[in-house]
Amino acid sequence: MAHSNRKKLAPDLHDLVLRSRKLTRTLLKFGLAGGAAWVALESARALAVF
Repeated sequence: MAHSNRKKLAPDLHDLVLRSRKLTRTLLKFGLAGGAAWVALESARALAVF
């Protein structure tokens, strides 16, 4: 059980995968924050009309 049949990733490729996951998470967070801000702004505009 100590040995696995899976081939190890090259260190550079492994770092690239980790960085791309971190970047994806960061972009998703910014996207969600921007979307929430946009919804709040549009809701405030709609309430200002009434």
